[in-house]
Amino acid sequence: MKTRLFQFLAILTVSAGMLACSGETNTPKKTLVQGTITVADSLDDSGNYEGIYVTIVNPEDTSGTGLDTLFHEVTNKAGRFAATVTFPEKKYYLMSVSRNNNTIGELGVILAEDDTLTVQAELPGVQQTVKLESREHDAMHTFTKVDQGFNRIRAFAQSGALTDTQMVEEIQKWSDLYWEVYEKNQNSLAAVLAAEQSARLLNSWNQEEMLRRIDQVLPDKYMSQVALDLAKPYIARNQGFDAASAYMDSLSSIVDDEEAKEIIFRQKIQFYFDSSRVKEARNLLENYEEEYADNQRSKEWARRIRYDLNYLAPGVQAPEFSFVTMEGDTVNNEKLEGDVYILEISPLASTMYQNDFDRTVILHEIYRNYGLKILTIPLDQSEITVNAFFEERSKLWPVAKLGSFDVQDIIKKFNVVQVPTRLLIDENGVLIRKYEGREFEDVIQGINKAFRNNKSPS
Repeated sequence: MKTRLFQFLAILTVSAGMLACSGETNTPKKTLVQGTITVADSLDDSGNYEGIYVTIVNPEDTSGTGLDTLFHEVTNKAGRFAATVTFPEKKYYLMSVSRNNNTIGELGVILAEDDTLTVQAELPGVQQTVKLESREHDAMHTFTKVDQGFNRIRAFAQSGALTDTQMVEEIQKWSDLYWEVYEKNQNSLAAVLAAEQSARLLNSWNQEEMLRRIDQVLPDKYMSQVALDLAKPYIARNQGFDAASAYMDSLSSIVDDEEAKEIIFRQKIQFYFDSSRVKEARNLLENYEEEYADNQRSKEWARRIRYDLNYLAPGVQAPEFSFVTMEGDTVNNEKLEGDVYILEISPLASTMYQNDFDRTVILHEIYRNYGLKILTIPLDQSEITVNAFFEERSKLWPVAKLGSFDVQDIIKKFNVVQVPTRLLIDENGVLIRKYEGREFEDVIQGINKAFRNNKSPS
C-alpha cells in the first residue's frame, strides 16, 4: 500500500499552464491596472521615476501577428501609472517592466473582469520586490500557501517517515484543505486549481466524493478537463463503456465553452478508439471533421488520429522496427515474437518520461516474472544525454543505441506526436494499445488484458 501511496503522491501536480476561466465566452473584458514603480536610490537617487513602461501581452495570441499587446503605460514622476486594460478571458498574462528600451523584469499577472490589479515594485529587482494585489492574486496566494504545505508533507511521506494510516489521514486532511480554498474563493482561478487538487487526492480513496466535488465545480471549462481525466475513467471502470460515453455527452451538453466542447469530442473519439470500437470511432471522426472543417488545428488533429485508426488501432499488426541495443544486440519484431512487450519512444530528457521512470521500474519488476519485456527507443540528439540519464539510474531493459535506427522513420511509423509514446504489443505482434503522454496509468489495464489468459498479477 505504501508503494501505491508514494506513486500517487509523486504524480500529483498543478497544471497551471492550462488555466483559463470556466464558462467564459471570449467577449472583451475590462479591468483596472494601476500601481507604482520606483527605482532604488543606489541606482537613481533623483526621485524622478517617470519613463518606466509597463506592458501586458497575451502570450497565447492566435492572430498570427505575434504577441498581442493589451496594455502599454508609462509612469509619471512619482512612478505611478493607471489605465483600463481590455482582454479576452480571465487567465495569466505576461507583464514586462522596461526603462530606456531595456526590459528590467517579467512576471505573470492574472486579469479578471470586475477586479483591480495593483502592482508595486522597485527597479532593478522587479521579481524580488514586486507585490501584486487583486482578488485573484490574493486567492492565488492562499492556494499557494496550502499547496506548499502539502508539498512538504508529500516530501516527508516519500522519505518513508509516515505510516500507511498516517498517509491516508494526511491525504484526506489536505483534500479538505484544498476544498476549503475553493469554497472561500469561488469564481477565481485559484479556486479551480484547489478543486482539482482536492479531486485528485480523493481519486484514490473516495471516488464518490471526488465525483460530487467535480460536479459542484462544473460547468467550469478547466474542471471539464479534470472530469475527463478523473471522473470519466472512474465511471468507465465501475459502470462500463456506455455509462462513460453517456457521461461525456452530458459533460458536452453543460459546458458552454466551444474549445472545451471540442476537447470532449476528441476525447470521445479517442475513448472509442482505445476501446477497440474502431468503426464507431471512424464514424465519430467523420462527424468531427465536418463540424470543424474550417479550423486548421482541428483538421491536423483529425489527420493524426485517422492515421492511428488506420495503422495503429488495437488488433492490427505492429509496424516493423529494428534497432541495436546499447549492448550490441539486435532487436526487431521477429525476435520479439512470443513476448508481450512495451515499446517506449521518447527523449530520455523528457521531464514526463523521467517522472514516469520509477513507476516503469516498478511495472517491470512486477510483470517481468509473467513474461513482460520493456524496450526503449530514445529520441535524444546526443549519446551524452542518454548516458547521463543512466549515470544515476539502473538500466534494467534494452535501450536502443542512437544511430542504429532512423528517427524520422520511427516517428512516422508510430505517429509520435506526444512523448512519451508507449505501445503495448502482444505475443503475436498485435498492437493492444498505443498510449501517449500522461496515459501511463492505463498501461496497467492493458498489461492485465495481455495476460488475461495467463496467471496475471492483477
